[in-house]
Amino acid sequence: TARQHLGELVYDEPSTGRFVAASEYLSGNVRAKLDACRAADDPDGRFRANVAALERILPRQLEPSEITARFGAPWIPSRDIEQFCREVLEATVDVEHLPQLGHWSARLRDGSRRSVALSSEWGTSRADGITLLDAALNQRLYTVTAATENGRRVRNDAETLAARDKQEALTSRFSTWVWESPDRSERLARRYNELFSSTVLPTHDGSHLSLPGLAGTFTPRTHQRDAVARILTDGRALLAHAVGAGKTATMVMAAMELRRLGSASKPAVVVPNHMLEQFSREWLQLYPTARILVADRERLSKGRRKEFVARAATGDWDGIVFTQSGFARLPLGHDLMTSYLGEEIETARSALAGSKDGKGLSVKKLERRIAQMEETYKRLLAEHTKDDGVRFEETGIDYLFVDEAHAYKNRRVDSSIDGVANTGSQRAQDLDSKLWALRRMHGPRIVTFATATPVANSMAELWVMQSYLHPDLLASVDLRAFDAWAATFGRTHTALELAPDGASYRMQTRFARFQNVPELLTLYRQVADVRTNDDLDLPVPALTGGQAETIVVEPDDALVDYVADLASRAEAIRNRAVDPSEDNMLKVTGDGRRAALDLRLVGEQAQADGGKLTVAAQRIAAVHHATRDLRYTDEHGQLT
Repeated sequence: TARQHLGELVYDEPSTGRFVAASEYLSGNVRAKLDACRAADDPDGRFRANVAALERILPRQLEPSEITARFGAPWIPSRDIEQFCREVLEATVDVEHLPQLGHWSARLRDGSRRSVALSSEWGTSRADGITLLDAALNQRLYTVTAATENGRRVRNDAETLAARDKQEALTSRFSTWVWESPDRSERLARRYNELFSSTVLPTHDGSHLSLPGLAGTFTPRTHQRDAVARILTDGRALLAHAVGAGKTATMVMAAMELRRLGSASKPAVVVPNHMLEQFSREWLQLYPTARILVADRERLSKGRRKEFVARAATGDWDGIVFTQSGFARLPLGHDLMTSYLGEEIETARSALAGSKDGKGLSVKKLERRIAQMEETYKRLLAEHTKDDGVRFEETGIDYLFVDEAHAYKNRRVDSSIDGVANTGSQRAQDLDSKLWALRRMHGPRIVTFATATPVANSMAELWVMQSYLHPDLLASVDLRAFDAWAATFGRTHTALELAPDGASYRMQTRFARFQNVPELLTLYRQVADVRTNDDLDLPVPALTGGQAETIVVEPDDALVDYVADLASRAEAIRNRAVDPSEDNMLKVTGDGRRAALDLRLVGEQAQADGGKLTVAAQRIAAVHHATRDLRYTDEHGQLT
């Protein structure tokens, strides 16, 4: 039969009965597929080949010694935390976990005895062990404060350091205690493996793609073909390719193929404002017969917006190209925006119901949170009431490519970790709401991001990218809440750092260390197509001398004096001796950068030798005059 001839090129899927290509079936969560085959009714032995193939590729079971367990990890149930408190803290503690929000609560059970160990061995007189446990469960470093004469509260450094030392000791003890009981160790390791060591990453091969309509003058590189194949197969991807890797061509080819194959009827691309003309031109160079609609400033002006939406909805376009600002001018309709904002409130209400049905430790906090969210969303919806019929969903767009996606990394992050919580930008919320609407209408296969810098400043950006691209996958492993992700894959680190004023040092604690790295990378690479310069081996010109040249320009006395004044300003700000509206660290660091470039930018006299700008101009002019007669041509003798 035809099935016998296909052999192991395809596999029968027990849940649907359909044939699935081997490349697809033998990747993804293979542990769940193996369990489904073993549980299926199989009197004829149809799934024996499935079981054998899946067992061959099943990821190795991680041993407890290979897993880092910390407070707040969602795969450790609250009953184990309570057992830890009984055995180590010698206290009976109620612990509640709300997985919807990644929030934990710990409280000494009413009527239970408070042991001496809580304030001596595992705590201090100002912060007992239960208080520090609650902080650690929520990824928060405990801070001890004291009241001043004017009623304000300031940090007590000595008590804070003592409390944090105890908190670190408590966390370290828990990390070893978790694996001390053989039964508990086996149970938790099995759960961790189910969540994070069950996935086989697929291998995408685009060598078979014929790419009809592509200009004969352009030959895609292997990594571009493979990336297109990935987008066509998975429907969502992060093209984390190095600068110069040809992400523009990859997105254009993927958009044209999605449309040709019927996977998307109207793909759109969002590009930086200054890239609109260049991106549109390159699209037509790659596909000369393509029909694209360019959403320039004139077409999206207030008077012509309705006309644009009508053209987008009724035209047979291969693609629509927006600038970032133009994309934001097409809001979601009021009903969709109400549902988008309401979904988060419903999540909080679900957590509230769970707390009421459980130990009730978080009821008051959740009720306050829900009330605050309702007020905030009423205000947002009031600003969203101007519905003139110009709505994003009316365009018919069903797939988005987002170029330079790092521009949207400022997404809201709810976290208890110092320096990580972020209210988010309006631009990022606008994109998130539109992706939510597209998923609701078309399923999860609706977006591709492209950026050479998916993570630039903070580890939180790694979670942000994943939450945009595959929130459903994060939810399936209980990591939809940022603090749950942080407890599993990250930890804080305290180190001596140069202060922003540049004249002093201070101890700074940052969320800046990874743990359980192989599992994190597996989760990330399920959506990220990472290609570095070393991977690509792109033909780039060599630098003279083999590396960049650093030219040191000595500061004159005026610049040295100005920097000393910046340090004095920073000290006054730190001591709260100046109103933030008059001076703040943002102004200090901004003035410092401008002064370092040229003192005239901060209203001072220029350096006698002209400073950095003069030196740079002289070097650039010298290189120009030395190379002005050189000509660079391609194999046809044409100037490149």
